[in-house]
Amino acid sequence: MSDQLSLSLTGDQARLPRSLRPMMPKPADAAFDSDEHMFEPRWGGRRALAFIEPNREAGGPRLRLIDENGRDLAPQLPELATLPDLVGDQPAILDGEIVMPDKIGRMDEEALVARLADGLKTETTPVYLAFDLLWVGGQPIIAQPLLRRRERMAKVVRPSAELVILPGVVRDGMDLYFAVAQQGLRGVMARHLRSPYLPGRRSALWRWIASQPGEMPLHVLPDPVAAAPFRPVLALIQRLPLED
Repeated sequence: MSDQLSLSLTGDQARLPRSLRPMMPKPADAAFDSDEHMFEPRWGGRRALAFIEPNREAGGPRLRLIDENGRDLAPQLPELATLPDLVGDQPAILDGEIVMPDKIGRMDEEALVARLADGLKTETTPVYLAFDLLWVGGQPIIAQPLLRRRERMAKVVRPSAELVILPGVVRDGMDLYFAVAQQGLRGVMARHLRSPYLPGRRSALWRWIASQPGEMPLHVLPDPVAAAPFRPVLALIQRLPLED
């Protein structure tokens, strides 16, 4: 872990590190609201850091998708080879998760496991859900707060069907949690807006709330007649680009 902790937070190197361990969350006992956290849905895909850097031999940028075990998943996911074309101000490193959405936009875990095992293409297309930007223009920005890193990511990433900036909401963590549980997603990540990125560290600045599929808040009673009230957080989930 010493190599992770000795990284320069404000260095001027224009080349990316060969490897980097992801920052990890600590579990939370229950969903919560907070003005100081960004809440994001988590599909339960494969966590991977996307390294995008020049490749002199190929004459264009190179993509590496390094999982938590240090394995490069890019060869098994040729559909994601276009990611470098969608990220400006390179070299850059994104943090995110790889998912294989089914026809109704939910995580197809079996399809992802099979793809990473044999690399054979199927009708299911992989998507990279980016939720953080760690390096940009060859410079580390991990010392900057999460909010600033997210703002920078929105400027340098051009979303597409293969590369999605994972939407987040501030304050309404409980509403997002119940929406996620109803749609069968894995859970919610709560990340402090002022959090730096701590490679290789498990920190309470990031909290993980696992969902119980189908869970409903106690104050909500099923009503087969009345329509459900409009909630912005539900609209957020519904417009996530993992739908048929």
